[in-house]
Amino acid sequence: MSKPNPTKPWYKHIWPWVLMAGPIFVVIASVSMFFVAKEHTTDLVSDDYYKDGKHIEIQLHRDEEAVKRQIQVQVLISPDMNAAKVFVSGQFDPKQPLNLLLMHPTRKADDQTVKLRAVTSEPQNSRMEYEAIFKPLHQTNHWYLRVEDTSGVWRVENKWIVSQGNAVNLTPMDKLFNNSKQAASEEQ
Repeated sequence: MSKPNPTKPWYKHIWPWVLMAGPIFVVIASVSMFFVAKEHTTDLVSDDYYKDGKHIEIQLHRDEEAVKRQIQVQVLISPDMNAAKVFVSGQFDPKQPLNLLLMHPTRKADDQTVKLRAVTSEPQNSRMEYEAIFKPLHQTNHWYLRVEDTSGVWRVENKWIVSQGNAVNLTPMDKLFNNSKQAASEEQ
């Protein structure tokens, strides 16, 4: 009589381990990608579109006011990207505090609002000079810059493309209002 061939338990064979390696790898990769995605979220999607739409109408009045007041702003950002000189001209109250907003295109956590400090007490050459010191800006292709009065009457803004230099001119959106006025006059 021959001896029975002893069989090895399943975990001592290589094929079950080879077959399980793929699903195990996928589970580990999925969990790690979840944590990466959670860490690097973007703030592009709004939760309340209706409320945001109402704010757009309110904001347009501030742009219109900047057009009426002929407000022009030039921002000169330091090479270290942690300070700026701001020159404001137009019909505005120089005693009214102003803010400089530095807005990252995708990460709201990197946005900064900085109070501008007047360098001169009176306008020189019909413009006021201010300075701002802020946390160093992260490297990105562009930022959105806005200068506004703290009472919320007017604002000017523009996109700053970093590769094009450290000087940015912020002007009111007069093209938007000129086009709407032209369309209204054409309808009449």
